[in-house]
Amino acid sequence: MSRDPYSNAPRGGDEPLRGSARSDGLDLFDIIALAWSERGFIVVVFAVLFAIGVAASLTLIKPSFEAQSRLLVLLENDPTPAAAGAGGAFMLDQIMQSESELLGSGAVRRQTLAALGPETILGEPVSGNADGAALRALGSSLTISREPYSSALVASYEAGNADQAALILNAVVDSYLAYRQEILVEAGIETVTERRQQADQAVAEAQSALDAFLSTHSLANFVSDKSAAETSVTTLQDRVRTASADRDAARAGAQALENRLNNIPANIELYVENGASTLLLDRRVEREQLLSRYQPGAPPVVAIEREISAIQSLLDAGGAEGLGQRRTGVNPVRQALETELATRRANANQEANRVAVFERQLGEAQGDVSRLRGLEPEYTRLAQDVTAAEETAAGFAAQEAVAAARRSLGPGAADAVRVFDRATPPLRGSSMKKLALMAAFVFAAGVAVFLGLIKGYWRAYIAARRPAQRHAPTQAVNQAAAPRYREPQPVQPVGAPARPDPLGEALVGLPVLARIPDRSA
Repeated sequence: MSRDPYSNAPRGGDEPLRGSARSDGLDLFDIIALAWSERGFIVVVFAVLFAIGVAASLTLIKPSFEAQSRLLVLLENDPTPAAAGAGGAFMLDQIMQSESELLGSGAVRRQTLAALGPETILGEPVSGNADGAALRALGSSLTISREPYSSALVASYEAGNADQAALILNAVVDSYLAYRQEILVEAGIETVTERRQQADQAVAEAQSALDAFLSTHSLANFVSDKSAAETSVTTLQDRVRTASADRDAARAGAQALENRLNNIPANIELYVENGASTLLLDRRVEREQLLSRYQPGAPPVVAIEREISAIQSLLDAGGAEGLGQRRTGVNPVRQALETELATRRANANQEANRVAVFERQLGEAQGDVSRLRGLEPEYTRLAQDVTAAEETAAGFAAQEAVAAARRSLGPGAADAVRVFDRATPPLRGSSMKKLALMAAFVFAAGVAVFLGLIKGYWRAYIAARRPAQRHAPTQAVNQAAAPRYREPQPVQPVGAPARPDPLGEALVGLPVLARIPDRSA
């Protein structure tokens, strides 16, 4: 026999405990049954939450307008935009990243805030200091992007008003251009000037140190003094060699004269006087006198001639040599040689003195050279410091001149950025209302179903497991109020015997559908 599916067995009695014994897990059909049993509650909760979400979406969410501006960054004063494959992609990325950072910097936002004010940026009246909120709004609403291998920057600003978005974005771009001019030209020349002054101070300090070094060591110009000392050493060495050669020559000549004097007598016979020559002369004079009175063959003339011939023969034979009156004296040749020897000895002594003087001067010069060579490393270091400081100062001076020239060209001297598409008020705005309505629907449905399942599970399982004595009044109320599960009566053929329904028997008195394994019987 089939059991009456609409049995009036109490929900909170012993029959529900039959199902609770198998409530170690819930399947999909149990969950659907729980939700269906609390469908009224779920509908009410969903309606309330969805109504609140719709009202919030329609009142709180406003449409936003995004204005865009495009800037072209010129590379190396090239008026054409950089293209892919043109080379220097790494440099392009660096430059574009730097320009993006500069465009989105806090200094640009602060200048924009100073130019527009917080009320314009926030789009509503403000009281008190609202600079922080305005700066945060600028930072969150401003976006900067670019395409790969492109030198164009796309700046976007999102606001609740189209005119406000365009106005703020144009102000941001203008502040960026002005700040870029200030950084590259104004601040650049101030920085270069300051560094040039520091370099000049470094030059003065290095030069003072070098001057103190030269003054301490009694030097006017280290390089010139060292060169002069080395030249003096070379000259003195030549002079010493020349003077030594002259001294040696003078000594050799003096020695030769001294050896020659040893072979020359100190005294010699000056002359010897005898009458033979005088007598011969007298006889010749007498003969001339006789010839003036006699003929050549006269006897007196012949006699005087014989006498003259005899005296001449005696002289020719040397018979009168060494005879007569003698006179001796100092040898004049030796005197001349002694005079020359004295002169050469004096010259030798003079050359020896010159050699000594030159050698002393050479020693002093070599000492100066050695001293200067010992000081050369320190001087080289100080001189290199001066040279490096001067080169640095000259470089900064050149940069300062270039920066001053660029500043004198006007505001566009450092303008390598061109705004080829200024921001205009967008014609259409974007709204999140549809997405918010969808989210409200999903949220309300989810929360409602979740709360309904919790309520149904509490009523069907947790409340049913409590002891009867503690919940007798509540069970009576629940039995009267809770709907029972009714299994529809299957249509039986006429005259066919009634078949037992095990599924219906298992579900009688349960607040939810039976588990799937129980239905497969």
